[in-house]
Amino acid sequence: MNHKVLISLGSNMGNREENINQAIYSIKLGLGTVLAQSPMYESASWGYDDSSYLNNALCLSTSLEPLKLMDALLHIELIQGRERNHNHGYEARTIDIDVILIEGLVINHPKLKVPHPRMHLRRFVLKPGADIAPDWIHELKSQSLAELLIECKDDSKIMQVG
Repeated sequence: MNHKVLISLGSNMGNREENINQAIYSIKLGLGTVLAQSPMYESASWGYDDSSYLNNALCLSTSLEPLKLMDALLHIELIQGRERNHNHGYEARTIDIDVILIEGLVINHPKLKVPHPRMHLRRFVLKPGADIAPDWIHELKSQSLAELLIECKDDSKIMQVG
């Protein structure tokens, strides 16, 4: 069974665009078919002060089960030099890959929570997602990504680049 998955990617260390492109290449190579890819956006760090982020979103069709997909994405992060902070604080990162939505699924597992519990609070997640899947309905809020973006109270500035 294939799953349609919305993935958010971000980087604020090193060559940010190359970091994201390398992660996308790795995803395309072994995890499924990329159905859509948003433009890149630049935004300030969220939850802490550091250099700005580049972010984008992918819509992926994958036959991997959700937890296996998450393991594979964490492995891509690790290969690209991401060291996860187990104190759960926000920090700079070479690459951050998050599963945001999986069509028709709600998951509450220690390793994976879908829909992503803070997605509706973050313009830098909603804007790229709404670019490629504006009508995708959040499984718990029963609103589309476009509607969530309109209602988002995050007033951070995000700017399309490239």
